Amino acid sequence: MINNILAMLLAVLASGSPLNFFSSSLVSPELSTVELVERVHEKIQSTPELDNWQASVLTTLFEMDKNWEPKKKTIIEKLAVVKNRIRTEKILSATEYCEDKTKDLTTKYQAEAAKFNRRNESSKGKKRGRKGGRYRGMDLGQDDIFPFGENRRKDYEFDFREGSLSDKFRVYVLETRSQLRSSDNYEGKYYIHPETFDILRAEIRPAKNPGPLKLLEMIIDFGRIPEGNLVIRTAKVRIHVGLIIKNIRMESEEIYSDYKVFD
Repeated sequence: MINNILAMLLAVLASGSPLNFFSSSLVSPELSTVELVERVHEKIQSTPELDNWQASVLTTLFEMDKNWEPKKKTIIEKLAVVKNRIRTEKILSATEYCEDKTKDLTTKYQAEAAKFNRRNESSKGKKRGRKGGRYRGMDLGQDDIFPFGENRRKDYEFDFREGSLSDKFRVYVLETRSQLRSSDNYEGKYYIHPETFDILRAEIRPAKNPGPLKLLEMIIDFGRIPEGNLVIRTAKVRIHVGLIIKNIRMESEEIYSDYKVFD
């Protein structure tokens, strides 16, 4: 259950809807917020999503106490395979660490993955509404993560400033805020390469937490594979689910590697 939860213009849009701002600050006299949003969108559009690929995924899952201190840790090695945008997973190993004890959970996670695979394959990748589907880990589509397309900009306010990902690497920090309090919309910060306009990192959360979800925060680092496609390199998630009888707090980190692209 938790794994399934864990389970990204011009001055006037073509539709006539204006781009909204909660600040009109400019980092460079040669680049406005409007122009930056358009440049980022153009870069995303120039490298469409992958429909068929696979990658090795190393997941570290922490069960946290009320003070967000880890109680136990589970390390999962798996292979993620996407065919025609339908994702399946093969669990290679899963080991739980609690104090000085270890437990092999491979069979348990393989059973969960089998259920996930059957559900995803039977749905044929169909989505519920705009977001839809049942995502596992960080398997979100570009339209879910990036609100820069012309059909979505009208729902957001944008601002940007200079920032950094390290002491030596300066970036543009593009901040988004959804005008719709909806769990379908994500908002937060995007770190943009100032020369290539690639998205390097997204720090996002739902504009509204659905149901018992009290907290969902994601930090996603992106990179480009030799084929030129934008892919997830690492994804960190912090989640808090408040149920009637208990609260569940989890943290997860997924590292993607060995990408292979299929025709």
